[in-house]
Amino acid sequence: MKHTLLTFLLTCLVVVTAAAQSTFSIKGRVLDKLTGETLPGATVQVSGNGVNTGAGTEVNGSYSVPNLKPGTYVVKASFIGYKITEQRVTVGTQNATATFSLAADNATLSEVQVVGSLGLAVERETPVAYSAVNEVKLRETLSNRDLPMILNETPGVYATQGGGGTGDSRITIRGFDQRNVAVMINGVPVNDMENGAVYWSNWDLGDVTKSLQVQRGLSASKISVPSVGGTINVLTRGFDDKKSLLARVEGGSNNYRKYSLMLSSGQLKGDWAFTVYGSRRTSDGWVDHAFDDAWTYFGNISKRVGNHRLSLTGMGSPQKHGQRAFQSLVGYYSEKKAREIGAASVTNGNKGFDYNPYWGPLTRYDRNPVTRQVSNVQASEDLNERSNYYNKPQINLNDFWQVNDRLFVTSVAYASFGNGGGVGGNTTLRQNPATNQTDFQGIYNANRRNYPTVFNTVTRKNDTLFTQERKSNQFLVNSVNSHRWYGFVVGADYNLTDKLTLSAGVDGRSYYGLHYREVRDLLGGDYATVLGNQNIDPTTRLREGDKFSYNYDGKTRWLGGYGQLEYKTPVLSAVVSGTLSRVNYKRIDYFKAKEVTVDGEVYPVPFGKVKTINGRTYTNADAQTSETDWTTYTGYSFKAGANYNLTEHDNVFVNTGYNSKVPFFNLVYTNQGRLYDNVKPEGITSLEMGYGISYPSMKATLNAYYTLWANKTSNSFSAASGEPIYSAVRNVNARHVGVELSVAQEISRRLQLSAAISLGDWRWTGQGLLNQTNEANELVSDRDQPIYLDNIHVGDAAQNQFQLGLRYEPFRGAYFRPSFLLFSKYYADFNPTGILNPETRTDSYRLPTSRNLDLHFGYDFPKVAKDRLRLGMKASVLNALNEFYFTDVSSRSDSNVPDINQQQAFFNRGRTFTLGLSATL
Repeated sequence: MKHTLLTFLLTCLVVVTAAAQSTFSIKGRVLDKLTGETLPGATVQVSGNGVNTGAGTEVNGSYSVPNLKPGTYVVKASFIGYKITEQRVTVGTQNATATFSLAADNATLSEVQVVGSLGLAVERETPVAYSAVNEVKLRETLSNRDLPMILNETPGVYATQGGGGTGDSRITIRGFDQRNVAVMINGVPVNDMENGAVYWSNWDLGDVTKSLQVQRGLSASKISVPSVGGTINVLTRGFDDKKSLLARVEGGSNNYRKYSLMLSSGQLKGDWAFTVYGSRRTSDGWVDHAFDDAWTYFGNISKRVGNHRLSLTGMGSPQKHGQRAFQSLVGYYSEKKAREIGAASVTNGNKGFDYNPYWGPLTRYDRNPVTRQVSNVQASEDLNERSNYYNKPQINLNDFWQVNDRLFVTSVAYASFGNGGGVGGNTTLRQNPATNQTDFQGIYNANRRNYPTVFNTVTRKNDTLFTQERKSNQFLVNSVNSHRWYGFVVGADYNLTDKLTLSAGVDGRSYYGLHYREVRDLLGGDYATVLGNQNIDPTTRLREGDKFSYNYDGKTRWLGGYGQLEYKTPVLSAVVSGTLSRVNYKRIDYFKAKEVTVDGEVYPVPFGKVKTINGRTYTNADAQTSETDWTTYTGYSFKAGANYNLTEHDNVFVNTGYNSKVPFFNLVYTNQGRLYDNVKPEGITSLEMGYGISYPSMKATLNAYYTLWANKTSNSFSAASGEPIYSAVRNVNARHVGVELSVAQEISRRLQLSAAISLGDWRWTGQGLLNQTNEANELVSDRDQPIYLDNIHVGDAAQNQFQLGLRYEPFRGAYFRPSFLLFSKYYADFNPTGILNPETRTDSYRLPTSRNLDLHFGYDFPKVAKDRLRLGMKASVLNALNEFYFTDVSSRSDSNVPDINQQQAFFNRGRTFTLGLSATL
């Protein structure tokens, strides 16, 4: 009986084992064909052979459908906003694999994404080097950083948080700063129209960004944007999002707090849809007194009307934050770090890497001028010398029009209204030598006691006039930089044949900038004196809110067009395109002496002066505000490239192009409003080639580039001499060459590896012209001094980069993502004022290699409440090893000699952490 029972059990075990071995799984991933990124939440359906089952993709885009008998199945992958794709898969004696790359469904694609997608690169088709960051990576690794910081893992990109204030980040691509990197949000250019800068504090887009694509070098953009280093295209959420409600709360180091709420309706009856988002963020800042106080709002509402998809998108982030404006000597942060590079110690140094000299305590009070009795003493406050306040709401009205099977048209009209500026001193405010902080108390005391005096002929002494007002010699001002910006982008694609597409479009913009300084806080005094305004009585006393130092408006009108012809087959893709842009500038100066025009000649008439012309006398009241004529520049570009797919997995590409770049507004006019002499168009020549490998589980790209920038212009600021000096350099050349490699490998469903290497050699060539002005807009050096930069390394960004990262899922729903970064061959920025003799020219200082390790981990709990509610947790530890390294270095001394003791720098943040909890319905 025992043997019979044992035989029966063994037989059952064999049968069960055989049955288990006779079923298999179909596994794979679902990807976005455009970006190559994963699509979590996609649906995979398997039918045939007597079964009809399916599965959803995980956070990394992977899926697995188990318990399938050998046979042939139809596998369909679907995701909202994408075309359904199917494959026939045969299951034999082992598991089968089916990976899908879904193309966007233009009939349901968000108009925001349509406009953006016109400039997005496509894998194995578009002949440019690019990298994409999907929504999952953004959520898991951004933490509480500015959006550009996540791009450091992209080869050729160097991003830092600048002085450390929230939103003060900067980014360079291949050595070109963000003034020369085109940044677009949903296809709309956002670089400042006057200087090309990007102010990341204007948006807090991390939570509403769906995809982020970085194109290096010649981009695939179809509008005439001023791009040299590359293009960053940010795509936000649109109407194709699934119905959901998301609430999130975050906290972390430096009293960081953030609360956010987002609601997406999905597709509603009548083809309506909307997404709304709002957040509140505060922090003390990781830099001392670099506080952060911001709100963010985002909304999108859309409607399908026939063959049109219309939507209205609005976003903004009213904020204020403390800043650390300029770098300090290394010894002020750390004596140890100063010794490491051979620099001398400084008095009252070793204050820590979060040291910020631009704040100080202040106790306000009243003081009887006769008895000197103090009264009305207020509570002590910590006052920031440097801070920023701004609100830049932007509104887009988009339309996507599927005219017919061959023609589709995308268009967007947008408006932006920026209001705000930066806080600073009317001059370099004095510091307390005991603390090396702004001496607000000393300034306040001096202004409070600064009564005028009069010489007493009897006593032969000065008598104090206690009944008179007190003049403030040092005080706080607002440097206002507001604007009104309107624009449109219209583009069309027409399929001439199934292989040939003609694209064309137009881009128009009108920008009105308002620039002035106003008295913010007199710091104990009663008035300030006039500076820079030649149209009022110089004895006028200025109060808080009065304009000061400069006051001018800038007008910019931009009209550009593009044309492109694209040939595409499964093997070969080739493109030829060109752009043409016409830009007009005008400057209206309210502080420059008013002018009268007689017989075509312009004559300035300052306040209190007269001008007699042809027997007629003119005064300032008869004159008109100084206004330049329209200055017109024409820019153009052309580019050509091709991609050839050698095999199903290998491709090569090459592109070349030339860009005649229009100079920015602030490089056309001096601070005094005079048109620079001999302003030449900037010419950028580029050549790039690359090789790619693409498998479902592995991708790699290798590319090399050469860029020559002729007649480059730049400007800088220095306060090293104690007086603010503004420098403008024109007509110098720069050569950038390098190679870039990126690899992504999926070892298993649970483990993915990534690596990137970038090696560059960027140098200045030839010589340029230098002009310098002071705070009163007066030239402080000879006009158009020659400077000699030949063969000096381009500074302010690391030329070599190494990155290694992985994503590991120890169990379902959990992830762990470490990321290691190394930057080397980083040369300090330099002061061109010292390069006046080619015989004494020296290279700038090369900084030590930097290393950083970040750790990210999280867990999505199993769904509850009838599978409707999902709770999630995420955490990040930035700079986990707590190592400090140079991030931004500027030698603002009077010479470019690489003197270690003159190096002034910012350092990275120390170890910080964030923890976030979310609930999704």
